[in-house]
Amino acid sequence: MKLRYNELVLPLEFAFTISRSSQSVARTVYVELTSPDSAAVGLRGIGEAVPSAFYGEDSETVRHFYQQLLEDRALEGLAVHNLQNLEERLARYPDNRAAKSGLQMAFQDLCGKTVNLPLYKLWGLDSNRVPKTSYTIGIDDPKRVAQKIELALSRGFDVIKIKLGGANDLETMKIIRRMAPEARLRVDANAAWGVDEAVAKCEALKPYEVEFVEAPLRLDSPEEHYRRLKAASSIPLMADENCHGLGDIPRCAELFHAINLKHTKTGGLEEARRMIHAARAHDLKIMLGGFLETSISVTAMAHLAPLVDYCDLDACLLIANDPYLGLEFEGSRFKLPERPGIGVVPRTK
Repeated sequence: MKLRYNELVLPLEFAFTISRSSQSVARTVYVELTSPDSAAVGLRGIGEAVPSAFYGEDSETVRHFYQQLLEDRALEGLAVHNLQNLEERLARYPDNRAAKSGLQMAFQDLCGKTVNLPLYKLWGLDSNRVPKTSYTIGIDDPKRVAQKIELALSRGFDVIKIKLGGANDLETMKIIRRMAPEARLRVDANAAWGVDEAVAKCEALKPYEVEFVEAPLRLDSPEEHYRRLKAASSIPLMADENCHGLGDIPRCAELFHAINLKHTKTGGLEEARRMIHAARAHDLKIMLGGFLETSISVTAMAHLAPLVDYCDLDACLLIANDPYLGLEFEGSRFKLPERPGIGVVPRTK
Protein backbone atom coordinates (compact mmCIF):
# COMPACT_ATOMS: atom_id res chain seq x y z
CA MET A 1 0.00 0.00 0.00
CA LYS A 2 1.35 3.44 -0.96
CA LEU A 3 1.44 6.31 1.54
CA ARG A 4 1.63 10.03 0.75
CA TYR A 5 1.39 12.95 3.17
CA ASN A 6 1.85 16.70 3.42
CA GLU A 7 1.39 19.41 6.04
CA LEU A 8 -1.64 21.70 6.01
CA VAL A 9 -1.34 25.22 7.44
CA LEU A 10 -4.81 26.61 8.13
CA PRO A 11 -5.51 30.20 9.24
CA LEU A 12 -8.40 30.48 11.69
CA GLU A 13 -11.40 32.78 11.42
CA PHE A 14 -10.63 34.14 14.93
CA ALA A 15 -7.73 33.55 17.27
CA PHE A 16 -8.75 30.53 19.35
CA THR A 17 -7.99 30.79 23.05
CA ILE A 18 -8.50 28.28 25.85
CA SER A 19 -7.27 28.34 29.43
CA ARG A 20 -3.76 27.10 28.58
CA SER A 21 -3.02 28.33 25.04
CA SER A 22 -3.99 30.50 22.09
CA GLN A 23 -3.48 30.03 18.37
CA SER A 24 -4.41 31.72 15.10
CA VAL A 25 -3.26 28.92 12.78
CA ALA A 26 -3.92 25.18 12.82
CA ARG A 27 -1.30 22.74 11.53
CA THR A 28 -2.45 19.28 10.51
CA VAL A 29 -1.13 16.60 8.16
CA TYR A 30 -3.02 15.32 5.12
CA VAL A 31 -2.67 11.56 4.55
CA GLU A 32 -3.36 9.59 1.38
CA LEU A 33 -3.36 5.81 0.84
CA THR A 34 -3.64 3.80 -2.37
CA SER A 35 -3.33 0.11 -3.10
CA PRO A 36 -2.38 -1.32 -6.49
CA ASP A 37 -5.99 -2.32 -7.16
CA SER A 38 -7.53 0.93 -5.94
CA ALA A 39 -5.03 3.09 -7.81
CA ALA A 40 -5.89 1.26 -11.03
CA VAL A 41 -9.50 2.41 -10.76
CA GLY A 42 -8.66 5.89 -9.46
CA LEU A 43 -9.56 5.33 -5.79
CA ARG A 44 -7.55 6.83 -2.94
CA GLY A 45 -8.21 6.99 0.76
CA ILE A 46 -7.69 10.31 2.51
CA GLY A 47 -7.29 11.14 6.18
CA GLU A 48 -5.99 13.84 8.47
CA ALA A 49 -3.64 13.64 11.44
CA VAL A 50 -4.40 16.37 13.97
CA PRO A 51 -1.45 16.56 16.38
CA SER A 52 -1.65 18.31 19.74
CA ALA A 53 1.35 19.65 21.61
CA PHE A 54 -0.53 18.86 24.81
CA TYR A 55 -0.15 15.17 23.91
CA GLY A 56 3.43 15.49 22.71
CA GLU A 57 2.85 15.60 18.96
CA ASP A 58 3.18 18.21 16.23
CA SER A 59 3.21 18.18 12.45
CA GLU A 60 6.93 17.34 12.45
CA THR A 61 6.55 14.25 14.64
CA VAL A 62 3.65 13.08 12.47
CA ARG A 63 5.64 13.46 9.28
CA HIS A 64 8.62 11.71 10.90
CA PHE A 65 6.36 8.80 11.88
CA TYR A 66 5.03 8.42 8.34
CA GLN A 67 8.53 8.56 6.93
CA GLN A 68 9.56 5.81 9.34
CA LEU A 69 6.67 3.66 8.11
CA LEU A 70 7.86 4.16 4.54
CA GLU A 71 11.45 3.30 5.38
CA ASP A 72 10.32 0.20 7.28
CA ARG A 73 7.97 -0.80 4.45
CA ALA A 74 5.43 -1.27 7.22
CA LEU A 75 2.39 -1.11 4.91
CA GLU A 76 3.61 -3.46 2.20
CA GLY A 77 1.19 -6.26 1.39
CA LEU A 78 -1.60 -4.76 3.49
CA ALA A 79 -4.99 -5.83 2.16
CA VAL A 80 -7.53 -3.06 1.62
CA HIS A 81 -10.14 -4.35 4.09
CA ASN A 82 -7.85 -5.86 6.74
CA LEU A 83 -8.17 -3.19 9.42
CA GLN A 84 -7.19 -5.68 12.10
CA ASN A 85 -3.86 -6.23 10.38
CA LEU A 86 -3.29 -2.47 10.07
CA GLU A 87 -3.87 -1.98 13.80
CA GLU A 88 -1.45 -4.81 14.58
CA ARG A 89 1.23 -3.26 12.38
CA LEU A 90 0.80 0.19 13.93
CA ALA A 91 0.88 -1.26 17.44
CA ARG A 92 4.54 -2.16 16.88
CA TYR A 93 5.31 1.55 17.12
CA PRO A 94 4.80 3.35 20.46
CA ASP A 95 2.80 6.56 20.93
CA ASN A 96 2.04 8.75 17.87
CA ARG A 97 -1.72 8.49 18.32
CA ALA A 98 -2.57 11.43 16.06
CA ALA A 99 -0.39 10.06 13.27
CA LYS A 100 -1.89 6.58 13.63
CA SER A 101 -5.39 8.03 13.61
CA GLY A 102 -4.82 9.94 10.38
CA LEU A 103 -3.48 6.83 8.69
CA GLN A 104 -6.33 4.63 9.93
CA MET A 105 -8.79 7.28 8.73
CA ALA A 106 -7.35 7.14 5.21
CA PHE A 107 -7.51 3.34 5.31
CA GLN A 108 -11.18 3.35 6.33
CA ASP A 109 -11.97 5.92 3.66
CA LEU A 110 -10.41 3.62 1.08
CA CYS A 111 -12.37 0.64 2.46
CA GLY A 112 -15.64 2.50 2.01
CA LYS A 113 -14.76 3.66 -1.46
CA THR A 114 -13.90 0.15 -2.67
CA VAL A 115 -17.39 -1.09 -1.74
CA ASN A 116 -19.08 2.23 -2.64
CA LEU A 117 -20.59 2.80 0.81
CA PRO A 118 -20.27 5.67 3.32
CA LEU A 119 -18.54 4.72 6.53
CA TYR A 120 -21.66 4.92 8.70
CA LYS A 121 -23.39 2.37 6.46
CA LEU A 122 -20.42 0.01 6.74
CA TRP A 123 -20.96 0.22 10.50
CA GLY A 124 -24.72 -0.36 10.14
CA LEU A 125 -25.70 2.99 11.65
CA ASP A 126 -28.75 5.22 11.17
CA SER A 127 -27.83 8.68 9.87
CA ASN A 128 -31.12 10.10 11.14
CA ARG A 129 -29.99 9.66 14.75
CA VAL A 130 -27.16 12.19 14.81
CA PRO A 131 -27.39 14.74 17.67
CA LYS A 132 -26.89 18.46 17.11
CA THR A 133 -23.42 19.93 17.29
CA SER A 134 -22.32 22.89 19.37
CA TYR A 135 -20.50 26.00 18.14
CA THR A 136 -17.43 26.84 20.22
CA ILE A 137 -16.69 30.27 21.68
CA GLY A 138 -13.08 30.63 22.82
CA ILE A 139 -11.90 32.79 25.71
CA ASP A 140 -11.89 36.44 24.69
CA ASP A 141 -12.74 39.96 25.81
CA PRO A 142 -16.47 40.69 26.19
CA LYS A 143 -16.75 42.69 22.96
CA ARG A 144 -15.21 39.91 20.87
CA VAL A 145 -17.32 37.27 22.63
CA ALA A 146 -20.43 39.21 21.60
CA GLN A 147 -19.20 39.32 17.99
CA LYS A 148 -18.64 35.57 17.97
CA ILE A 149 -22.08 34.88 19.43
CA GLU A 150 -23.69 37.14 16.85
CA LEU A 151 -21.90 35.19 14.11
CA ALA A 152 -22.92 31.82 15.59
CA LEU A 153 -26.57 32.89 15.82
CA SER A 154 -26.52 34.26 12.29
CA ARG A 155 -25.36 30.83 11.13
CA GLY A 156 -28.30 29.19 12.87
CA PHE A 157 -26.52 27.59 15.84
CA ASP A 158 -28.63 27.01 18.93
CA VAL A 159 -26.10 24.90 20.87
CA ILE A 160 -23.13 26.90 22.20
CA LYS A 161 -19.99 25.60 23.91
CA ILE A 162 -18.14 28.21 25.96
CA LYS A 163 -14.48 28.01 26.90
CA LEU A 164 -13.97 29.21 30.48
CA GLY A 165 -10.95 29.43 32.74
CA GLY A 166 -10.11 33.06 32.02
CA ALA A 167 -10.58 36.34 33.87
CA ASN A 168 -14.14 37.05 32.65
CA ASP A 169 -15.92 33.73 33.07
CA LEU A 170 -19.20 34.90 34.55
CA GLU A 171 -19.33 38.06 32.47
CA THR A 172 -18.92 35.86 29.40
CA MET A 173 -21.82 33.67 30.53
CA LYS A 174 -24.04 36.71 31.12
CA ILE A 175 -23.34 38.06 27.64
CA ILE A 176 -24.02 34.75 25.95
CA ARG A 177 -27.20 33.98 27.86
CA ARG A 178 -28.52 37.49 27.22
CA MET A 179 -27.82 37.24 23.48
CA ALA A 180 -28.97 33.61 23.18
CA PRO A 181 -31.73 33.11 25.78
CA GLU A 182 -33.03 29.89 24.17
CA ALA A 183 -29.70 28.28 23.29
CA ARG A 184 -28.39 25.13 24.92
CA LEU A 185 -25.16 26.06 26.69
CA ARG A 186 -22.17 23.87 27.49
CA VAL A 187 -19.01 24.83 29.37
CA ASP A 188 -15.40 23.65 28.91
CA ALA A 189 -12.80 24.75 31.47
CA ASN A 190 -9.91 22.84 29.83
CA ALA A 191 -8.60 21.68 33.21
CA ALA A 192 -8.21 25.23 34.53
CA TRP A 193 -9.66 25.09 38.06
CA GLY A 194 -8.71 23.80 41.47
CA VAL A 195 -11.43 21.97 43.34
CA ASP A 196 -12.59 24.93 45.47
CA GLU A 197 -12.90 27.17 42.41
CA ALA A 198 -14.61 24.40 40.43
CA VAL A 199 -17.22 23.85 43.16
CA ALA A 200 -17.88 27.61 43.29
CA LYS A 201 -18.00 27.97 39.50
CA CYS A 202 -20.42 25.06 39.08
CA GLU A 203 -22.70 26.65 41.66
CA ALA A 204 -22.45 30.03 39.92
CA LEU A 205 -23.27 28.41 36.55
CA LYS A 206 -26.58 26.94 37.73
CA PRO A 207 -28.71 29.98 36.72
CA TYR A 208 -27.44 29.67 33.14
CA GLU A 209 -28.92 26.15 32.73
CA VAL A 210 -25.65 24.62 31.56
CA GLU A 211 -25.90 21.09 30.12
CA PHE A 212 -22.51 19.98 31.45
CA VAL A 213 -19.09 21.22 32.53
CA GLU A 214 -16.20 19.63 30.66
CA ALA A 215 -12.69 19.16 32.09
CA PRO A 216 -13.30 21.20 35.26
CA LEU A 217 -10.22 20.28 37.34
CA ARG A 218 -6.49 20.71 36.89
CA LEU A 219 -4.93 17.47 35.73
CA ASP A 220 -2.72 17.20 38.80
CA SER A 221 -5.81 17.14 41.02
CA PRO A 222 -6.01 14.05 43.25
CA GLU A 223 -8.87 11.62 42.77
CA GLU A 224 -10.51 12.78 45.98
CA HIS A 225 -11.00 16.23 44.42
CA TYR A 226 -12.85 14.73 41.47
CA ARG A 227 -15.04 12.77 43.85
CA ARG A 228 -15.74 15.87 45.93
CA LEU A 229 -16.69 17.91 42.87
CA LYS A 230 -18.95 15.18 41.49
CA ALA A 231 -20.77 14.98 44.82
CA ALA A 232 -21.12 18.77 45.09
CA SER A 233 -22.08 19.72 41.53
CA SER A 234 -25.67 19.65 40.32
CA ILE A 235 -24.32 20.08 36.77
CA PRO A 236 -23.06 16.90 35.02
CA LEU A 237 -19.28 16.66 34.58
CA MET A 238 -17.50 15.50 31.43
CA ALA A 239 -14.02 14.00 31.10
CA ASP A 240 -11.73 15.10 28.28
CA GLU A 241 -8.01 15.06 29.10
CA ASN A 242 -8.65 12.23 31.57
CA CYS A 243 -10.05 9.93 28.87
CA HIS A 244 -7.74 8.63 26.13
CA GLY A 245 -8.29 4.92 25.59
CA LEU A 246 -10.48 1.97 26.44
CA GLY A 247 -8.73 1.39 29.76
CA ASP A 248 -9.77 4.84 31.04
CA ILE A 249 -13.50 4.11 30.90
CA PRO A 250 -13.99 2.42 34.31
CA ARG A 251 -12.23 5.21 36.23
CA CYS A 252 -14.05 7.93 34.27
CA ALA A 253 -17.35 6.27 35.17
CA GLU A 254 -16.53 6.78 38.85
CA LEU A 255 -15.49 10.42 38.56
CA PHE A 256 -17.61 11.85 35.71
CA HIS A 257 -21.02 11.61 34.11
CA ALA A 258 -19.82 11.77 30.49
CA ILE A 259 -16.74 11.53 28.27
CA ASN A 260 -15.46 13.46 25.25
CA LEU A 261 -13.90 11.32 22.50
CA LYS A 262 -11.41 12.73 19.98
CA HIS A 263 -9.64 10.60 17.41
CA THR A 264 -6.34 12.32 18.22
CA LYS A 265 -6.57 10.97 21.77
CA THR A 266 -7.88 7.51 20.96
CA GLY A 267 -5.47 6.81 18.10
CA GLY A 268 -8.24 6.16 15.59
CA LEU A 269 -11.92 5.69 14.93
CA GLU A 270 -11.84 1.99 15.83
CA GLU A 271 -10.68 2.65 19.39
CA ALA A 272 -13.27 5.41 19.66
CA ARG A 273 -15.95 2.94 18.59
CA ARG A 274 -14.80 0.42 21.19
CA MET A 275 -14.84 3.13 23.83
CA ILE A 276 -18.40 4.11 22.96
CA HIS A 277 -19.66 0.62 23.65
CA ALA A 278 -17.65 0.36 26.88
CA ALA A 279 -18.95 3.75 28.01
CA ARG A 280 -22.53 2.61 27.44
CA ALA A 281 -21.86 -0.42 29.62
CA HIS A 282 -20.72 1.98 32.38
CA ASP A 283 -23.76 4.27 32.00
CA LEU A 284 -21.70 7.20 30.70
CA LYS A 285 -22.95 9.82 28.26
CA ILE A 286 -20.72 10.37 25.24
CA MET A 287 -19.69 13.37 23.13
CA LEU A 288 -17.65 13.47 19.94
CA GLY A 289 -15.15 16.31 19.76
CA GLY A 290 -11.94 17.35 18.09
CA PHE A 291 -9.17 19.89 17.84
CA LEU A 292 -8.70 22.53 15.15
CA GLU A 293 -8.99 20.52 11.94
CA THR A 294 -10.53 20.41 8.49
CA SER A 295 -13.68 18.72 7.27
CA ILE A 296 -11.68 15.54 6.63
CA SER A 297 -11.34 14.48 10.24
CA VAL A 298 -14.47 16.28 11.48
CA THR A 299 -16.55 14.32 8.97
CA ALA A 300 -14.73 11.08 9.71
CA MET A 301 -15.54 11.41 13.41
CA ALA A 302 -19.13 12.39 12.62
CA HIS A 303 -19.81 8.95 11.14
CA LEU A 304 -19.90 7.75 14.77
CA ALA A 305 -22.51 10.36 15.70
CA PRO A 306 -25.55 8.03 15.61
CA LEU A 307 -24.00 6.21 18.60
CA VAL A 308 -23.54 9.19 20.93
CA ASP A 309 -25.43 11.80 22.96
CA TYR A 310 -23.62 15.04 22.10
CA CYS A 311 -21.46 16.42 19.30
CA ASP A 312 -18.84 19.16 19.32
CA LEU A 313 -17.92 18.92 15.66
CA ASP A 314 -17.64 22.53 14.58
CA ALA A 315 -13.83 22.68 14.25
CA CYS A 316 -13.88 22.96 10.47
CA LEU A 317 -16.14 26.02 10.78
CA LEU A 318 -13.50 27.80 12.85
CA ILE A 319 -11.03 27.65 9.93
CA ALA A 320 -11.07 30.68 7.66
CA ASN A 321 -10.99 28.69 4.41
CA ASP A 322 -11.52 24.97 4.91
CA PRO A 323 -10.16 23.35 1.72
CA TYR A 324 -12.53 20.35 1.97
CA LEU A 325 -16.25 19.67 1.87
CA GLY A 326 -17.80 17.00 4.06
CA LEU A 327 -20.62 17.51 6.53
CA GLU A 328 -23.52 19.70 5.44
CA PHE A 329 -24.40 22.10 8.25
CA GLU A 330 -27.75 23.74 8.84
CA GLY A 331 -26.93 25.58 12.02
CA SER A 332 -26.40 23.05 14.80
CA ARG A 333 -27.87 20.29 12.68
CA PHE A 334 -25.65 18.47 10.24
CA LYS A 335 -26.08 15.79 7.61
CA LEU A 336 -23.65 12.96 6.97
CA PRO A 337 -22.48 12.74 3.35
CA GLU A 338 -23.77 9.92 1.18
CA ARG A 339 -20.54 9.79 -0.80
CA PRO A 340 -18.53 6.59 -0.20
CA GLY A 341 -15.92 6.27 2.53
CA ILE A 342 -15.64 9.33 4.73
CA GLY A 343 -17.36 11.28 2.00
CA VAL A 344 -15.02 14.27 1.83
CA VAL A 345 -14.04 15.99 -1.42
CA PRO A 346 -11.93 19.08 -2.21
CA ARG A 347 -13.90 22.33 -1.98
CA THR A 348 -14.25 23.93 -5.41
CA LYS A 349 -15.25 27.41 -4.29
